Amino acid sequence: MKRFTHVDTMKAIGIVLVVVGHSPGLNPFIKNVIYSFHMPLFFFISGLLVSEQKLSMTYRENLSSLWKGLGIPYLFFFLISYLYWLPTHELAASAAKHAGIRWWEPVMGVVIGNGDALFVNVVLWFFTCLFTTSLIFFWARKYFSATFLLVAFNSMGLLFTLVYDPSWQRLPWGLDNAVVALAFYSTGHFFRRYQDAILEKTPKSMAVTLALFMVAGVAYVAGINGEVDLNTLLFGSHRYLFLINAYLGVLALFYFSISLPGNAVFQWLSKNTIIIFPIHLLIFGVFTGIGVVVFGMPHAFKESSFLWTGAFPLLALLLSYPSAWFLHRFFPVVFGKRSAVDPRKNQLTLQQISTSRIRE
Repeated sequence: MKRFTHVDTMKAIGIVLVVVGHSPGLNPFIKNVIYSFHMPLFFFISGLLVSEQKLSMTYRENLSSLWKGLGIPYLFFFLISYLYWLPTHELAASAAKHAGIRWWEPVMGVVIGNGDALFVNVVLWFFTCLFTTSLIFFWARKYFSATFLLVAFNSMGLLFTLVYDPSWQRLPWGLDNAVVALAFYSTGHFFRRYQDAILEKTPKSMAVTLALFMVAGVAYVAGINGEVDLNTLLFGSHRYLFLINAYLGVLALFYFSISLPGNAVFQWLSKNTIIIFPIHLLIFGVFTGIGVVVFGMPHAFKESSFLWTGAFPLLALLLSYPSAWFLHRFFPVVFGKRSAVDPRKNQLTLQQISTSRIRE
């Protein structure tokens, strides 16, 4: 089944926004704009990619697929993050926060599987939440229509954002995050049936215009609603605006993406999102360590100027290329491959991607 290049473009821009959003010293307003929709975007895309073929799987097949696609990478990147944390946590800026934590305590985080417990690499919350969200949606879709789930899960998500109390006990494996994530996931799945018509009837010039107006709207609403974070269940000072602004941002990126031609860079970023997402914070940590240990800078140097704010995400994205090559080469089983790709063939990957059809 054909898969349109705009999906790769959305994922590529989305992962860049994730990396930029974690940049030290980032302007709070820019961070609020990015956070208002960047994680809802990935749940929307995940739902968008749920085909009828995937829904025809048995429960066992679906669970096996999710385990291979999310569970194994989750455990693998947790292990890498934990091995990095062990020798460095007492040297980091957050050393006081980690004081007194024994070596085995972070291991409990992999079992609990939420952002609070996954402090060795907080972004791993997305793996468990997407796993839980996908599993729930698959079960629900067996019994209910896409339209019903669109209404039901968005109603649940809105109600949750309005009544959630930060004093509530966090649930394991993103079960609480999933209440909101299911809204975006179900919307993506429902939207799937209409994207062909939108692509055919929307001129690129109109798509750009719509995207610009929506981006302006996202920025305006983000300025009103303030700080949001789906991981920590922070929905802003005007909670009813959270879902509205998230969808506005997702649609803005959708229209912007369909106005752009597919290219090798976007397709590579899309393909390697599962690697870039968990390793970029580790790369940030290495940069900080070099500055502090090698050059004697204070921990706060990375927040001292706009230059550092831009350098961290740029270098992290550049280093993601050799990192991805290394991981695909020596740990192919983590990414569902039985054997490593021939290095000589791997050098042609970007050229091959740019000329080949994208398949599901």
